[in-house]
Amino acid sequence: AQINGDAVKTSAGALNLLPVCREADLHQTIEFLKNSGLTIIACTEKADADLGHSDAAHLSGPVAVLMGSEEDGISPDLLRLCDQRLRIPMSGQIQSLNVGVAAGIMLFEVAKHRG
Repeated sequence: AQINGDAVKTSAGALNLLPVCREADLHQTIEFLKNSGLTIIACTEKADADLGHSDAAHLSGPVAVLMGSEEDGISPDLLRLCDQRLRIPMSGQIQSLNVGVAAGIMLFEVAKHRG
């Protein structure tokens, strides 16, 4: 999605404070982030570990959270590059979330482990 005036307004100005970048080659970007010392965490329903029940140390250090599209998720090639895969535990018959909601939950957990 494009970052336009509506996006800035919806973010309540947060886009003016947070560094945001768009990359054409996610494989290269993930490798760069890993080589820079970040742990790459994929948020995916294909994960074996639940968010909130995993090693908190992975969330307290430098991390990048990879979110997939609501339609296609994260490609298998990108999932293989990730250090950790986490899923958001859900109960009931609904087993999917809007990607914005899922990202908010993931980032809340990261922030919680940083004090």
